[in-house]
Amino acid sequence: MPARGFFGQELVDVGGLLLAAGAAHLLVLSLGHSDHGGRLLAAAGAVVLAASTLHRWRAHRAGARPFGRGPAAPHGGAADVADPGAPERERLWRVRVAVDDVPGGLAALTAQMAGRGVDIRLLQVHPGGDEAVDELYVTAPAGVGAEVLRATAARAGGRRAVVEPADVRDLTDTAARALSLLAGLVGGQTSLPEALVSVSGAEAVERRSAPPPGLEAEDVRRTEMSLPDPEGGALVLRRAVPFTPVEFARCRALVRAAACLRARLRTDSHEVPAS
Repeated sequence: MPARGFFGQELVDVGGLLLAAGAAHLLVLSLGHSDHGGRLLAAAGAVVLAASTLHRWRAHRAGARPFGRGPAAPHGGAADVADPGAPERERLWRVRVAVDDVPGGLAALTAQMAGRGVDIRLLQVHPGGDEAVDELYVTAPAGVGAEVLRATAARAGGRRAVVEPADVRDLTDTAARALSLLAGLVGGQTSLPEALVSVSGAEAVERRSAPPPGLEAEDVRRTEMSLPDPEGGALVLRRAVPFTPVEFARCRALVRAAACLRARLRTDSHEVPAS
C-alpha cells in the first residue's frame, strides 16, 4: 500500500515544474519584444555562471587541507606550551614515554605528534604488563623543543615522558645497535655503563658493592634494574619510565657478553707464549 502523502508529493513536484516553465515562457516573451532582451538574457546567464563558479571555488578551497600538516592543537594544548629552550632549526630527539597497552594508544600518540609537525623516524614498542613503553626518534621542526614534546605526549595519554637530544647515528634497529655496542666493548671505545645506557635508555648507572634492598643480583623492579658487575659488585640502572622485560633481557645479555669478554682477556693475559 502506498505511503500516506505519496501522490500529494508528486502533485506538488509537477505543479512546481509547470509553474517554473510558465514563468520562463512569460519572461522570454516579455524580453523578446524588447530591443535589449537578448543582451539581458546573456548578461543574466553570465552572472549565474560566475556566481556558481565562485561558490564552487570557495567551497573547494575551504575543504582543502595542506599536505603534511595535522590538525591544530586546541587552545591550552601543546601548541600553547612555552618552550624558551626550543632550537631554532630542525632537530632529532629521542622520546620515551609510558602509555596504556590498549588498542589505539600508539595511534593517539602518533596523531598528536603529527599535529605538531613532528616526523617519526624510528619507533619501537616495549610491552610490559598493563602499559607499554614507546621509544620514538623524531625530527621536530624549529620552535618545538623538549617541553612541547613532553606536553604533546601527555595530551595523548603518555606518562613520565623522557625527552633528550639524539644523534643521527642512533637511527638503527635494536640488533644493529647491540652489535655496535658489543664491538665498542671489545675495542675499548665503549664502557659497560655507557653501553647499558644506550641499550636501555637509563638515566643513570651506578656501581655498587651490592644490589639495592629488595633486588636480587639480576632483577628489575619498575624503574630500577640490578645486574652483576663483571668487575665485582652490582650495576644499578635507574630511569623515570619503568623498565620492560625485553629491556631487562637485553641488558642482561650485554652484561653476560662483557663478563665473557673480561674472562677471555684475563685468560689470554695469563697464557705464557711458547718459546
